[in-house]
Amino acid sequence: GSMVMPECASSIELVAKLTGVERRSLEVALCHVTRQVMREKVRSSINVRAASDNRDALAKALYGIIFNFIVEKTNVSIGYMTDVKLFVGVLDIFGFECFKMNSFEQLCINFTNERLQQFFNSFVFKLEEQLYDREGIPWDALDFPDNQDSVDILQGKQTGCFAILDEECIVPQGSDQGFCNKLVKQHRGHRRFDEIKTKPTWFVIKHFAGPVSYCTDGFLDKNKDQLSNDLIECMGASSNEFVANLFKKDIKYAEVLDKPKGADQKVGGKKKKYSVSSEFKDQLASLMDIVDLTEPHFIRCIKPNPQNEADRYDRKAVTEQLRYGGVLQVVQVSRAGYPVRINHHECWDDYKVIASPAVVAGLRHLDDGKLRAQKLLEHLTVELNIPKPPHGLSWAVGKTLVFFKLAAFERIKFARLELLIKSTTLIQACWRRKVRRDMYKAIRLFTRHMQALIRTKQARLDLQGRKTEKAATKIQALGKRFNTRTKYLKTLQKVIRIQAWRRGIVGRRAAKERKLYVCAMKIQRTFRRRQEQTVYATLLHAIRVAQERWRMHYAKQQMKQLKQEAKEVGALMAKNQKAQEQAAELRKRNEEMEAVHLQLSSEKKSLLARIKQLEDQLQEMQQQMDMAKQEAVDAAQLAADAAQAQANSEALEGMKKSLEERDNEVSALRAEMEKLKEGNEQQREELKGAEARYQQLLKSTAMQSMANLGGSGQINAAAPQRQSVAPTRVGAKLASNRNVFIQIVGSVGVGKTSLLEGLIKEHDPTQLQKFYEQRPNLMTHHQIQMGERLLKLLDCSGNSRAQHLVKEWFARSIWVCVVYDMSSPKSLDQALELSKEVSAAGAKLVLFGNKYNIEHGQTAQVDVMAAKDAAVRNEGIAVESSTLVEAVRMALSATEEAEGIDPQGQVGLDGLSPDGNKRSSISAAIDSVKSWFGAADRQGIRSANQGVLRPSLKGTKAMKASRREGDANADLRPVQELQDSESAVTCIAFGQERLHRAYILLATASKDGTVIIYRCYRTEMEIAYLADQDFPQDDDAQAGGAPPADHSNIAVHSRLVGHARAITSIFFNLLEDQLVTTSIDKSVRFWNIDSGEMLKVFTDSSPVPVAAFLPFNPQVFVAANSNAVLRLVNVQNGMVLQKLKVETEVRALKFDDTGLFLLAGTKSGSIHVLEASDSSTLKFKFKVQLARGGVTCICFVNAAYGQPPCLLVNTSDSSATIIDCTYGPPAGVLTNLAVRHRVRVAHSLLPLKCCYSPSGQGYLISGSEDKEVYIYSLAKGTNYKMQYLKHHQVPVVAVATNLQDTLLASADSLGRIVLWRRMDFSHIPD
Repeated sequence: GSMVMPECASSIELVAKLTGVERRSLEVALCHVTRQVMREKVRSSINVRAASDNRDALAKALYGIIFNFIVEKTNVSIGYMTDVKLFVGVLDIFGFECFKMNSFEQLCINFTNERLQQFFNSFVFKLEEQLYDREGIPWDALDFPDNQDSVDILQGKQTGCFAILDEECIVPQGSDQGFCNKLVKQHRGHRRFDEIKTKPTWFVIKHFAGPVSYCTDGFLDKNKDQLSNDLIECMGASSNEFVANLFKKDIKYAEVLDKPKGADQKVGGKKKKYSVSSEFKDQLASLMDIVDLTEPHFIRCIKPNPQNEADRYDRKAVTEQLRYGGVLQVVQVSRAGYPVRINHHECWDDYKVIASPAVVAGLRHLDDGKLRAQKLLEHLTVELNIPKPPHGLSWAVGKTLVFFKLAAFERIKFARLELLIKSTTLIQACWRRKVRRDMYKAIRLFTRHMQALIRTKQARLDLQGRKTEKAATKIQALGKRFNTRTKYLKTLQKVIRIQAWRRGIVGRRAAKERKLYVCAMKIQRTFRRRQEQTVYATLLHAIRVAQERWRMHYAKQQMKQLKQEAKEVGALMAKNQKAQEQAAELRKRNEEMEAVHLQLSSEKKSLLARIKQLEDQLQEMQQQMDMAKQEAVDAAQLAADAAQAQANSEALEGMKKSLEERDNEVSALRAEMEKLKEGNEQQREELKGAEARYQQLLKSTAMQSMANLGGSGQINAAAPQRQSVAPTRVGAKLASNRNVFIQIVGSVGVGKTSLLEGLIKEHDPTQLQKFYEQRPNLMTHHQIQMGERLLKLLDCSGNSRAQHLVKEWFARSIWVCVVYDMSSPKSLDQALELSKEVSAAGAKLVLFGNKYNIEHGQTAQVDVMAAKDAAVRNEGIAVESSTLVEAVRMALSATEEAEGIDPQGQVGLDGLSPDGNKRSSISAAIDSVKSWFGAADRQGIRSANQGVLRPSLKGTKAMKASRREGDANADLRPVQELQDSESAVTCIAFGQERLHRAYILLATASKDGTVIIYRCYRTEMEIAYLADQDFPQDDDAQAGGAPPADHSNIAVHSRLVGHARAITSIFFNLLEDQLVTTSIDKSVRFWNIDSGEMLKVFTDSSPVPVAAFLPFNPQVFVAANSNAVLRLVNVQNGMVLQKLKVETEVRALKFDDTGLFLLAGTKSGSIHVLEASDSSTLKFKFKVQLARGGVTCICFVNAAYGQPPCLLVNTSDSSATIIDCTYGPPAGVLTNLAVRHRVRVAHSLLPLKCCYSPSGQGYLISGSEDKEVYIYSLAKGTNYKMQYLKHHQVPVVAVATNLQDTLLASADSLGRIVLWRRMDFSHIPD
């Protein structure tokens, strides 16, 4: 039997109290069983195991009925609205369970999971079916898995596991082994069932989630698990109504409790037995019926670790939960159809990167997302070889989504992932490099820090040791010193006592003598002080008197000076007196010249009389000769008489000799007469020149006197009279093409800038700031207001290497003021040389002698009369002063006189050349340039049909015989080819043509970024064209007598290596000692021409197509970049002074001949005109649309041969354009660009260059893409006749001519450079 243990008395007492039953009744019901035997009931005790089962059954029953009660009350509480039926069910289940030991409980739980998985499969199937139908995607129902056979093997009515278990529970003496045997016998061979032969009580069910092994031990007991009637009746009789009602309302216990007390059951009667499995199946069936009627929502919960700890993840446990919780099965169901779904836009954005660019470019314009995704996937299917499933499609495109099978999606995903991995690897590599580098830097820093700390500690230890040693030494020294000092002090005290005794005696004796000395010193000091005081008082009085007199004298001088300044009549009269003295001196010279003239006249008369006498003698002798000839004839007639002939032979011979003598005398007289005539003519010319110089000198002196007398007041007084006539700048009437009133030139150190500074300070101080800013420039424009007049002045540097730029402005200036220092003869010599150039250019000359150094103590070392005489010879004015205002006044006076303004306002016809025609400033400039090379004196103006280039090489007879008659370019031939590499030449330029007599430089730039400078030697004819004064600083001047080098010997002067990409433009600086290059590698570089050294580099944010120097400020250049921005940059410090934004990229830049206007050609075919208002500012003036193609080159041509200034422009629309430039009003201002003519040039892709040849009446020379050099004549009447040169095999990119116009260079796209010259056949007779 069994009983309740004493240790559990309190527990059973508490259970009885809570359930409302008696303790005794509860103990009897738990430890006994009542059996119905026939009509009697027999109560017997049960064993401990059975009693334990009763206890467990009661606990389970109480738990079950209380749980049902809670659920019922919950449902009642949420159903308070009668008109609405609400139902919310929460099914909490862990999922499939698979342990090492699985029993009846795991079988029930897994059966529930099978039913729920079946429901989930059907639910997902319906959703998938609806989605595919909505998207219009074909699908196959066989793709989705089904677990119906797993459910059937568990809940089958006859053969199911639960049915066999209930049957085994009913069979007498049923056992767990028998249950397992029946299962094996019934389901052997089933695909969901398996047996374990080594374990006879085990069987295996292959659930949807996986196989699970079950042990049948205890199955029958757990299935029976019924509450005994004794316990039911005990609980039904509970005094606690709540507990009693729970049991009475339960359908399982109601049969026992509702049976009439004492009623006997019929023998053989059956009552329904409720097993755990049957009850579980009924409840699960009811649950599934309810779930089928609801809208399910599935929530998957994962328990990270069995210990319920934070931040802990048990991978194995989570994996088992995923497997047995059905998550993997959910994935399997989802993968059965089209598991991956994305919208059309995402499909295009994600997978276009793995398609070929051509296909993506073709599909990019499609607006239909579905069609675009369809085409993309079709391309990727072929491109990636996407496998096709056995049935159905690997992917499908729906109305809004794109569906992928797993194989297709993985193939596409891995292709994209591979691309992303490559990109990620690159990013990670850069990042890891940075991290490792930073780590290395940190470790290096830490290592250095640790080293410093260790070394510091070691140093401290060393220092401590040294301090210890030093301290020990010091202690020893102190000890030794103490001992020695003690001994020394004892000896010292003894010596001091002896010395004190002796010094007392000596001191008393010395004190007595000192008293006497001090008294004598006091007496002497008092006496000397009285003497010095007397002298000081006397000097002080004298100094005060001297100061008073000096201050009085200074005040008188200041008063006198003030009076002189108040009344300038005295100074003016002094100047007038000086002018009169100069005039008297000039009159004296004139009288001397007149005396010389009279003497020459008398000599002329005597010579004329002598000539008359000689002519009479000659005539008389001629008559005598005629008579002698007649006598000879008569004598010949009488020669028949031999005797008489013999007699007269001697007389005849004598007559012949006399006749010969007279002939000789006649010849001598004739030669003497011719010589006298020539001397007479020469004296006439000298006299005429002396008279002209005298008149000019008188005029200059008078103008200087009037300027000195008039002063600044004359300028102001004369202004109102001229305002009514012509309100323009001074000199506008005089020379409309000359836009500079006074150009100031001279050698270095003569004081030009100081003179101009004084002029600005006196008359227009507001311009001083601008003057100081532009002072370092080679040439600087200034506009100065003098009274009512605005004068335009040009200050030019005396740098010898910039003289060619200074001389070009002679033809654009009305007056040129050549300054020399009166204390420097060398400056006068240079000024006289410049005076000749000024006169040749047609400008008016002012030869100005600076007296600043003379007034400050230096002696005059120049011949002033020679300077005046030179000024007179060049029809100029000579002035000597320390201020520039006198020269300006004289220039103004001369200009007013030249303008010829009468009181009625009629303007004269001044400004004409001696022949009565107007002289163009540009023509004068061209004539000046030609005069530099001797062209004006040797050849004059060539005709229009002469052909391009001047002859520079003598030809041979064979060449002359083979040339075509009538062809102007037949004599133009290639003389040499240069090639350094096969990279295309982008631009070429000539330079240093005025620096060396023997050679010039040719700079070539290529596409690979290299620049080569060649040295081209001049021919004999080119050297013959030159003059000695053109090369005063030639390094090879000492070799002037040596023969010229062979022109065909082209040498490499230097190589410039530094650019990484193609060079877009090259040009020499103003002094031609540096070369500037621009490139698409976003840089502007400055190079030393001789050494090839890179001097400076300026970088930009984008490629630089072109750049140019400001003509009047060599310290500033303007550069254009591909972002359509013009930058003005200071060369010295790289500072950007100004930025200008234009509409499109600038491809070409060129300044006009005035240097004030910048012409910028753009990529869109337009030309922007910008004004250089000062040395560091550009202002936009106007724009002209030229062509549809981009501008690649601009060449400015000066006015010549009756044609206005023009531009030669290459554009990439297969044309070259000649554009006329219109200046004024006001004078000197570019106001318009007009197309004169367009010519055809094969040009559409390459950046072709053009150039100008002044030969004849001008030629346009341009490269072309059809392998020829085009030449167009610009002469009037030629109708722009086209000629071409054939030699290149590829397109000609660049052309250039030298300044002498004797050499033409053409470069092509294969790096070949051809040099052309015109042959001269004048030395070969016809």
